[in-house]
Amino acid sequence: MLYVRDIAKLLEEWAPVSVAEHYDNVGVLVGRYDTEVTGVLINLDVTEAVVEEAISLGVNMIVTHHPIWFGSRKRLNGEDYVSRIIMQAIKHDIVLYACHTNLDNIQTGVNKRICETLALQNVQFLRPKAREESYGSGMIGELAEGMSKEAFLAYVKTAFQCGGIRYADAAISEIRRVAVCGGAGSFLTGDAIKAGADAFVTADITYHKYFDNEDALLLLDIGHYESEQYTSALIYEFLSEKMPNFGIHLSSIKTNPIKYF
Repeated sequence: MLYVRDIAKLLEEWAPVSVAEHYDNVGVLVGRYDTEVTGVLINLDVTEAVVEEAISLGVNMIVTHHPIWFGSRKRLNGEDYVSRIIMQAIKHDIVLYACHTNLDNIQTGVNKRICETLALQNVQFLRPKAREESYGSGMIGELAEGMSKEAFLAYVKTAFQCGGIRYADAAISEIRRVAVCGGAGSFLTGDAIKAGADAFVTADITYHKYFDNEDALLLLDIGHYESEQYTSALIYEFLSEKMPNFGIHLSSIKTNPIKYF
């Protein structure tokens, strides 16, 4: 028998809760540590459809990258999707677990998977955590061969199945050194420039933040979901290796709410 505490222990040995950002909400968000687990469903997000998928599969634990909520809530009355999901999970005795910025900040986490997707070499943290060199924000590495800007944009668009890429241009003839950060990573643009990146691949860049590229690097916004979509497979592979004979399921539901026309 496996309990929620057993699976939480495995995940937290890999991605310690202590390295999550201060604003984050990680770990068991709904449910009890002493619940016996019938199976685990993994997705980037938890939505009402994902909870229904768990019910149909007969599993009672959902592990996601994104937490269903961050701040305090005064009521759960079904008036919004967050409260409906929480109520739905409680009603069906389903545990909700989030592995978010703690998974971003480890060497084998979200950003490493992005680097692998782009086949980057000599990978290291873009902004190492002070006194904790084994943790950090973003990563930077090198392509095996340089690419033109147009070829690099096409390469990234294909690798992450992007509906489109918003980017700030720069007077660069070749892309070789590439920085990455899954999700909202524009806070690292300055770090990418200082590290000598030719391009920085991230998401959720607001208008004024595009000016931060200082004409020093190609600044790409590939979409939040697109940048982190392979995180579900990352968690699935980790748990499947640790528990090869247990019911670990990779969700079939794409949760990206953004469409392109």
